[in-house]
Amino acid sequence: MSVINYKKYLPVVFSVFLVCLSSCNNEFSKYKKTDKNDLEKLGLVGNVKSVTRYYDGEIVYMDNYNRYGFETETVDYSDGEIDETITYSYNEFGKISRKETKNKTFHRADITLFDEIGNAIEESTEIYEVYEANSDLTVGKRLDYTYENNYDKFGGLISCKCLRRDGSCLFEKQYNQSGKLSKVIEYDEDGSVKKLTDYSYRGNVLAVEKTTYPKLHRMYDICYYNQQGKMEKWSKLYEDKSIDEIHEYFFDHNGFMTKDVCTWVVSFPFSELNIGDICHTITAYDRDEHGSILKETKTTYYPYEDMSIPKEAEEIKNFQYKYDNYGNVIYEKDYEGHEYKYEITYY
Repeated sequence: MSVINYKKYLPVVFSVFLVCLSSCNNEFSKYKKTDKNDLEKLGLVGNVKSVTRYYDGEIVYMDNYNRYGFETETVDYSDGEIDETITYSYNEFGKISRKETKNKTFHRADITLFDEIGNAIEESTEIYEVYEANSDLTVGKRLDYTYENNYDKFGGLISCKCLRRDGSCLFEKQYNQSGKLSKVIEYDEDGSVKKLTDYSYRGNVLAVEKTTYPKLHRMYDICYYNQQGKMEKWSKLYEDKSIDEIHEYFFDHNGFMTKDVCTWVVSFPFSELNIGDICHTITAYDRDEHGSILKETKTTYYPYEDMSIPKEAEEIKNFQYKYDNYGNVIYEKDYEGHEYKYEITYY
């Protein structure tokens, strides 16, 4: 039975107060908060130390966090026993410098070296032990990627190229004068462009993100964001601007999504529909005061149906939750009756 990722069930993003700490080592000594930490990305509130998750009464994983809100260890379980342990170490800029993994197959470390400004310059893998006799893994250290970082006269990052071991480029990132990411180019091993993403901003907030796939029938994705950083519209279109799929998202005054209106084109004939017919699927979300989804209702309108006339929903999903004093989810029951329990400890 597949286990649903806990992170999908914490959609609310809250601000976490960052405690500035002195440390006996160099970790986080030059850290400056510019983005959400791991706890904020998960919507966890308070100085969380650990989260242990249970699925239908069976332990699934345990995550540990430092006082800066970053993950330091993940322990995955299978049938009640430890299946894999991953530990994270950080450099003085608060970036992951070492990821060490132990499981039934291998014991390895992914190591990243940084320059004096805090940007990656090299990634390598060191395998300490391999436990499967027929494995193609080899004990030893291997260089994976190197980075070419270009800076302006003020030390601002202009561009970054990630190079494979053979010297070919995996991807290239370009930045604007404000230091914001403006373009990402991903390459195939033969040097051809596989994916190209352009970013434009309204002030300091991402406004438009456009991704093209040169080898995929000239199809492209384009996303629009509001001033709160929420995606308002996502479209998958063809070069002639014909539609493959469009999503329009609606939010309440708290910034929680309340409705997703999907416009999609029939790509193969079925029932009374023909190729090229345009349909609409509306997914509505009823949420509690924490932003968690209590009910998800999905209704599809076909070309011969009027969207202004209410119709019976094809699918309704109901969820239940319990919270601790911080407002973090400690219990959930999904629409299939599966139960999730979260044991949370705090500093």
